[in-house]
Amino acid sequence: MSNGKSWYLKCRAEDIAPRVILVGDPARVKMFAGEMADAKIICQDREFTTLTGSYKGVAMSVISVGIGAPSAAIVLEELWELGIKVVVRAGTALTLNGNVGDFILAHSAIRSEGTSPTYLPVEYPAVADFDLLRAYHQTLKDAGAPFAVGMLVTSDGFYTELFEHRVPGRAPLQRAATRLQEFSAAGVLGADMETSAIYIVGHYLGLKTLSLLVSTVDGKTNTLLDKSIRQEKEIALVRLVLQGMYLYTTHSGA
Repeated sequence: MSNGKSWYLKCRAEDIAPRVILVGDPARVKMFAGEMADAKIICQDREFTTLTGSYKGVAMSVISVGIGAPSAAIVLEELWELGIKVVVRAGTALTLNGNVGDFILAHSAIRSEGTSPTYLPVEYPAVADFDLLRAYHQTLKDAGAPFAVGMLVTSDGFYTELFEHRVPGRAPLQRAATRLQEFSAAGVLGADMETSAIYIVGHYLGLKTLSLLVSTVDGKTNTLLDKSIRQEKEIALVRLVLQGMYLYTTHSGA
């Protein structure tokens, strides 16, 4: 921290609400702004854009973290430094055992990324906070949203472990098959690039964490969700995450 500001986020403690929502894409921050009151961009640097406002009278901040576990871990470290206790990731995932467009409430995640082992041994499970999980489960049920609760796999290697990358007439020196068939057979719901690290780093720092994701890619066929439907689903994700945080806050007093 320099002059009271966090290193990468460029924020002070008073800039951030006690409850924080993490997104990957800075454009999604604007989607949250449209559903919040008094929403204002507080800090902006590199991929990190921070917005603070309120939802139904509950103060919340939304921060874009870019792609991948290392960036997410940096943000969690700086949020801990600023005194934050509750963090929810609102993101997208490849689906392995579900329908594209459905939501995944991740109670746990397989640690197939390289960031979390720098915090805790790989034998340590990556699990969500139970109180957050319960609040978001109720939120999804109340909304009648299509969702499943289960395990994700988190990986650093998008084009090696998650998404089969082929270009006609060209090939890299060596291209290993993705591991999605293996994970799918084991009942894993989907895959992303952040959740297991968020859960482990969060536990290490004493933060309550959770991931709620919308499935935008079929991991078995590489089929993408239609663009217009994806926009509708992302708006639904924004509303569900805000409502879940509100429900958690009002029930727990956090």
